[in-house]
Amino acid sequence: MLTLQQQFFATAQRLPEKCALRYKQGGAYRDLTFAQVATAVRQVASALLKLGARPGERIAILSENRPEWVMADLGGMLAGGIIVPIHTTFSPRLAAEVLNNSGSRFLLLSNQEQLKKILSVLGDLTRLEKIISLDADPPPNESGNRFLRWPDFLALADETSSFPTTSPDNLCTLLYTSGTTGRSKGVMLTHKNFLSNAQAALQAIPFNHRDTLLSILPLSHVLERCGGYYASLVIAGATVAYAKSLKEIAENLREIQPTALVLVPRLFEQIYDRIQQEFSKRGMLARKLFRWSLGSNPGTPAHFLSDRLIFRKIRDRFGGRLRFAVSGGAALSPRLAIFFRQIGLTICEGYGMTETSPVISVNRPHHVKIGTVGPPLEGIEVRIAADGEILVKGDSNTCGYWQDEKSTQELIDPEGWLHTGDLGALDDEGFLKIIGRKKEMLVTAGGKNVYPEALEARLNTSRYIAQSMIVGDGEKQLAALIVPDKANLAAFAQEIGLPADDWELLQNQAEVKSLYRKEIGSALADVAEYERVARFRLIPQEFSFEREELTPSLKIRRHIILERYRSEIQGLFRPRSSP
Repeated sequence: MLTLQQQFFATAQRLPEKCALRYKQGGAYRDLTFAQVATAVRQVASALLKLGARPGERIAILSENRPEWVMADLGGMLAGGIIVPIHTTFSPRLAAEVLNNSGSRFLLLSNQEQLKKILSVLGDLTRLEKIISLDADPPPNESGNRFLRWPDFLALADETSSFPTTSPDNLCTLLYTSGTTGRSKGVMLTHKNFLSNAQAALQAIPFNHRDTLLSILPLSHVLERCGGYYASLVIAGATVAYAKSLKEIAENLREIQPTALVLVPRLFEQIYDRIQQEFSKRGMLARKLFRWSLGSNPGTPAHFLSDRLIFRKIRDRFGGRLRFAVSGGAALSPRLAIFFRQIGLTICEGYGMTETSPVISVNRPHHVKIGTVGPPLEGIEVRIAADGEILVKGDSNTCGYWQDEKSTQELIDPEGWLHTGDLGALDDEGFLKIIGRKKEMLVTAGGKNVYPEALEARLNTSRYIAQSMIVGDGEKQLAALIVPDKANLAAFAQEIGLPADDWELLQNQAEVKSLYRKEIGSALADVAEYERVARFRLIPQEFSFEREELTPSLKIRRHIILERYRSEIQGLFRPRSSP
């Protein structure tokens, strides 16, 4: 087996003049060939060696998706380094934790915003020696040689450099988990871990060199790094184009016309909400036609007509060439999966975790079973423990956590099985169904086990609900914190003659409470009685990265939200008349 950089150079040699990366600059997309990227990778590696980088050196990257991310990643590995991505949404405190725990001496960062973050904690970063900036200017009081601009950094490269030998079994990265239930830990992954997973994933999800992907998820997230980068670009030789921003995705989709996408469920929810919102603004006839179309059966004349009148136009918003999309990182609501399949877009929902590099199982484009995360990848063993926990073995499993033997022993048992912390079941065809997360399971006063993530995925399909969190551990009934979709709530308020911008007034209006009671009831209509939400509280602020309430894959960090909204949650379970 090759290393990741060796695999990239092999692909670049096979497809030297093919477009590898596309990035938007000055209002237009620009292309870089595989040969150009390969040259830059060697420059980065040579420059790092000139700065004193040694084999096993930890090299951190704090940047949005852009070509330099790939160059720094592969170049750092070519220099024998271990790459440490830092999520751009991390607070200064979390970024400092990653830099200090990993012992990174080198940091590549993107812009003034990220530099400001690092400067605010610079005094605590005892190991950091070099900051390499892509766009940011050095601080006014900069002295010494700590700060380097990207062009000056590349100018250090020497064409005669020789690079250290790297083995597939060497560590290539430390990936710090998002910490949904506690502190982040550095997952150690090798070249073999990633390449074995990416190669197995390509057998299930057939990216090829003719594909074009629009990269939307952050490269610091393991799903994008493996699926939207290593599998597609490094191995398959596909073209990867970077979305300019979340706000510009609709425009970027039309510009790039991707053939494949890798997304998290929250982004599918947002796309679904926009489609629903648009049709709600149209006339009665258009709304009735849309609802009728969604009820048509594939293969029938009615569905053919629906496709020509409506569904094809929706698909065109994705660029018109999309073959399939992959969903991972959290539970995808079956309601969303059915909707997208009805309009002719195949979503292959999968399952994995950072510790498994990441894909464990995934639905195949030719065989999607909604409500499951597909069968395991080739070469990956899945076993269901006596308590229902999903256990995994395979070449893509991590060897453990960086400098954390206790957590490593809790993760991997003496027989080599990795304990995922998720509960699941395998059906007769070998398709895996996720039941819920062990640590996030709620137990009601009646002794019923409730897995909140799946219920929240249902709630979030309502166009009036932006985010939600189910609570009720130890209580007789469940309750929920609901973050309204403010645009749709404002439209509703205007329709009934209420001021759309007066939050204090709106949240206490009987009509608004009735609306959300109805939406919650509809979303959870077919779940068990003990899984239904009896009470809810509307909260005005969205859960955000800045307040450390969301992970980079847009999952909620429950322990933080529970603490932040402690009094509101307690109020939901005190005797009261409403809602």
